[in-house]
Amino acid sequence: MENRTRITEAYTSELLEHGTPPKTVHAFCKSLGLTERDFFLEFASLDSVESAIWGDWIGHLISKISSGEEWRGFSARQRYLTFLFAFTEASLDRRSLMLSRFGHLGPVASHPSLRAFEEQFKTFATDIISHGISAGEIAARGPFQSLYPAILYVHFRAVMAFLLKDESQRFERTDAFIEKTVAFAFDVIRTQAIDSAFDLARFLAPAAWGKIS
Repeated sequence: MENRTRITEAYTSELLEHGTPPKTVHAFCKSLGLTERDFFLEFASLDSVESAIWGDWIGHLISKISSGEEWRGFSARQRYLTFLFAFTEASLDRRSLMLSRFGHLGPVASHPSLRAFEEQFKTFATDIISHGISAGEIAARGPFQSLYPAILYVHFRAVMAFLLKDESQRFERTDAFIEKTVAFAFDVIRTQAIDSAFDLARFLAPAAWGKIS
């Protein structure tokens, strides 16, 4: 097994078993029978290990969903929905880890472990936006459209935060949240926001946010 894989797998195990990352590179390498040189040839720091773990995970998910033949025929909205539903499904395998690391975060809170994760998503979102503009599905707004990937990232993080608090059967509330908020987001960037805003406001009424169930 190559050193990079050994390091990321051992780091993940440490997080799952102890709830905290390794304390020092030296102690971590000693437990793996690696030298510090072996470690630093792969990663610049312990934080960069976890960043790579989440970045590689989301990158693999994006590659998987975009490799199918049907992907080429999807609209920008369909591509984004496909990604979000694939993400919620894949997160079941990592829910305990996600809860311990990110369960306390809101949609705009930063976290050093999400740097590569954010970069992967924004590259993907940029492709979605370009596809939507070329198809006339998304309004071209000059310099303003460069903000679209960042806006979608905040939305994605909101989905993630909602999912981690969701206690409904088979996370049905998260599915509804995705459907309604994506409809609103794409109506906004298509400049037709009124109907979706009204529908979203009803869904996000105070009663709906009391306890997700």
